Amino acid sequence: MRKFYTMKEIADQIKEKRPDIIEAMAQDEIQYRIAQAIISARNKRKWSQEMLAKHAGLTQAQVSRLESARVGHIHTVIKAFNALGLKLEIRS
Repeated sequence: MRKFYTMKEIADQIKEKRPDIIEAMAQDEIQYRIAQAIISARNKRKWSQEMLAKHAGLTQAQVSRLESARVGHIHTVIKAFNALGLKLEIRS
């Protein structure tokens, strides 16, 4: 008979055997939250990606990458956040 594992048991095994996976997941979460903040603020203003790009001094491709959670340079994020009136808060 197969043993079924709880999510906590699976998470504990991953933490023990592959802490690198947990670190990668945490990094992905940060990028996802940045993307969601940008999309939400842009939609509230009824701006297209092109309009945000013009206001932020970016290209539409850069905005698209940010919204796809492919965060490159922090300067790009800051430009988008500034154009949208968002604050970037870093906590430890």
